[in-house]
Amino acid sequence: MSLPGRTARSFLSSCSLLLLAGFLSNQAFAADQPENSLDLEAIEAAGATIGKITINSHNIFDLSNPLDDKWLFRWANRLHVVTQPEVIESQLLFDEGDVFNLRLAEESERILRRNAYLKEAEVKPINFENGIVDLEIETQDVWTLVPEISISRSGGENSFGVGMIEHNLLGRGIQLGAAWKSDVDRDTLFFEYTDNNFLLERYRFSVNYANNSDGFLHRFDFGRPFYALDTRQAGHVFYSNIEQIDQLYDRSDVVAEYEHRFQYHDAFVGWSSGLRNGWTRRYRIGIAYDNHRFDMTDDLTLPITIIPENREHLYPYVGVEFVEDRFEETANFDQIHITEDRFVGRWFHFRLGYSDKSSGSSSNAWHYSGGYNHTFVNSNRTSLTLDSRVHGRYESSELQNAELFGRLRFHRRLRGNHLFYTALSGTAGKNLDVDNPLYLGGDTGLRGYPLRYQNGESNALFTAEYRIYTDYYLFRLFHVGAAAFFDAGRVWGESPVNAPNLGILKDVGVGLRLGNTRSSSSSVIHIDIAFPLDGEDDIDDVQILFKARGSF
Repeated sequence: MSLPGRTARSFLSSCSLLLLAGFLSNQAFAADQPENSLDLEAIEAAGATIGKITINSHNIFDLSNPLDDKWLFRWANRLHVVTQPEVIESQLLFDEGDVFNLRLAEESERILRRNAYLKEAEVKPINFENGIVDLEIETQDVWTLVPEISISRSGGENSFGVGMIEHNLLGRGIQLGAAWKSDVDRDTLFFEYTDNNFLLERYRFSVNYANNSDGFLHRFDFGRPFYALDTRQAGHVFYSNIEQIDQLYDRSDVVAEYEHRFQYHDAFVGWSSGLRNGWTRRYRIGIAYDNHRFDMTDDLTLPITIIPENREHLYPYVGVEFVEDRFEETANFDQIHITEDRFVGRWFHFRLGYSDKSSGSSSNAWHYSGGYNHTFVNSNRTSLTLDSRVHGRYESSELQNAELFGRLRFHRRLRGNHLFYTALSGTAGKNLDVDNPLYLGGDTGLRGYPLRYQNGESNALFTAEYRIYTDYYLFRLFHVGAAAFFDAGRVWGESPVNAPNLGILKDVGVGLRLGNTRSSSSSVIHIDIAFPLDGEDDIDDVQILFKARGSF
């Protein structure tokens, strides 16, 4: 048996992580709190002014609960530095003396929950009299000093990794880490520093450095994003310089490779009139530099020699974005027993730029990218959503490296904690760059097949899952779910390595899901057993996958 797909962490590594971190069982945060008799809508209707704001940051374990009052959990609480109150306060969209606004309170909760180091966040009124409301901001920390351990086998190759990442250094919301990883592509020694609330002023400051067996990675990002719906100004500077060896696959075998050196730099400023009539409109102007250089490698044993054409583009661009103010809180949807902030509105964004040969670019070209998301149906039991994106170039009177991606997702809640899920996705490509192939197999879909099994210019993938969310949590460490699934997919169009098209490929399987909600590293651990129903005779009859994902 083989382990297809590059896995982030295996079940064994996650167990080690949890034992070191001492995860708290995933109990609903709000359920442990007494019901508050103060009505937030009534407080808003009364035009209340915010009085005192109190920050109440909870440690990982509630030691007042006898089930959590264990030596390992007490030890974890003592080692963990709870998020500092000023870090929480600096992310709120309101301040003492402001008129209370329920929408800002709910959006502040969502902003706080986006942080990997927080499991839950709630804005609670604790006193309301004489037109003054006192608020308590209650948050729940998770264990953030996470050992990075991964062991896997995919596409006939072994993968291994080890390291350490702290996602909340000294309770300041800073991510600092180092790791060594070896996978089917390369060995990597990686360092990272990221602060998404730099100087407590909502600036993002990130530095990444990697020394690879086939090159390097240098990346720098600094700026202030549109962090809230009513944010009026934004801007950032991004720098990336990478050198590596890229490989092309045919039925999971490497058949060609080339040296790839690429730089991408971007800077923009943005502005918005804020949230008006339920919509936010944002505008950007910027400049981007995209440079790709290719060369042969020293390996002359591969059956195919391919060197993509060099390309270099420098272009100014303009962008526009529209976001509808529609969100909801739910649970047991794409996670297990954790508050999920679902965007259920419409979102459109588009960017257009032009590169000119007279300014040093390799061609005159229009560069475009965009996307559209829409929740068509959303009720207590049923959800139907679309997410789509497009990007490419228009040069020499035709589309180049053009991709149009779309995905429909359908969720239907059944009896108890059961849910039926289907997804239909596809990518239509035209004149794709050689270094931008489309694959199916392993971690790119079709769980019953090896890594990068099929490739072409277009693909389609259908997935159906019967999901079960249980109330059982193993050792008060893992919330347990399960799934039975069916996948079907195929590729179309020209392959850069002339790989044969095997038509529609199908698989079936079952899987275990472990909700890893007390760690800042990941949400759901997947343990899947998949059985391919098609393909060539030389692939394994059973595929076993261990993977950490952001959703069920």
